[in-house]
Amino acid sequence: MSRLTNSSKTQQGFQIAIILSLLVMLVLPLILPTNPIQNERMIHLTIEEALPSSETPHLNLTYYVLSNLTELDVGSDSVIAGDHVTIKASWDPALVNRSRLEIFAPAIPTTLEENQNLSITEIDTRYLGNNATCTITVTGWLTTNGSMVSKTFLNVFIGNFFVPKITVTSPIGDEIWTGTNNITWDASDLNVAESLLYDVLMSSDGGATFDTLATAISNKWLEWNCSALDKLETYLVEVRVTDGIYFSSDRSDSTFTAGEIIHSTTTTTTTTTTTTTTTFDIRLTAFIVILVVSSSVMAIVVYYAAKKWF
Repeated sequence: MSRLTNSSKTQQGFQIAIILSLLVMLVLPLILPTNPIQNERMIHLTIEEALPSSETPHLNLTYYVLSNLTELDVGSDSVIAGDHVTIKASWDPALVNRSRLEIFAPAIPTTLEENQNLSITEIDTRYLGNNATCTITVTGWLTTNGSMVSKTFLNVFIGNFFVPKITVTSPIGDEIWTGTNNITWDASDLNVAESLLYDVLMSSDGGATFDTLATAISNKWLEWNCSALDKLETYLVEVRVTDGIYFSSDRSDSTFTAGEIIHSTTTTTTTTTTTTTTTFDIRLTAFIVILVVSSSVMAIVVYYAAKKWF
């Protein structure tokens, strides 16, 4: 009887264990995250703790430019510049068989991302479209179990674009031009493949105001006919250059003479005659008349009296 009881208890315990196992299998998927990205992140959080130090992949982050292919290290707070700055992320090929490189420029804002089934990933940062301070994130997937490791570099300034330079070579000042002449200049840009465009302006008043002679031309010269212009000594040339982002300009060193039309100057002198008219008072005039008349009468009276008595 005792043996039957023990056998029955064992059977009940086994059934309970089976039921609990089934419940765990049903509830476990509800507890664990089902999103593959979340699962990947959970593995990422624990991978460096789980891996021995000898199996942790090493990352090299470097850059090179079009004019110099020598690779230089990149770290947080780095300042890097050049023509077509290319960021290169390299993992140990024995440990990483897939990688991702992400460059985020929040001020533009733009993100460049490259994924490769290799241990090396590169990005030409010129595609950012402007100079910017960036956050660089490099991710690698382990060959052994597909787990993910990553590293982030903060405040990396990347400069791909430079202000073009320009110098006016003719006229530079003090020339005397008539007829047709060539305005010329030299220009350069650290971006070798850059297309530069030019605006040419002319001033006849020493730089106070300018008139546009040409816009968005690609030549480094412009033919200018000054024969129909007034001959002045105050002409000045300015040429502006742009690479599509930045601008700069240069002028003649001093003014020059140009034009063929001479205007004669006539000076007219005007003489003004001023006539002053004096107006007498009527009472004064009457007094003078009376005085003259009375004097004449007295003279006649005296004359006859004297004649009578003498």
